[in-house]
Amino acid sequence: MVDDASPELKKQLEMSFAIANKIDASLKSRGMNHKEFAHMIGHTEAEVSRWLSGTHNFTLSTLANISVTLGVDILSI
Repeated sequence: MVDDASPELKKQLEMSFAIANKIDASLKSRGMNHKEFAHMIGHTEAEVSRWLSGTHNFTLSTLANISVTLGVDILSI
């Protein structure tokens, strides 16, 4: 299915998975689980799980909130 996707969609998926992986790595390095992180950031554990699935379309506001909460740049331009 991905093989038939447009180059733009492929890039979006690549970026979404990279963001999810960076968030997950940051959580693991802090020994933090999804529930703890969800509580810290004011979202539900289900939302955090969706984020980490690699297919979530993040808003800049959410990425900024995650970056500040974890103390890491999730997105670099």
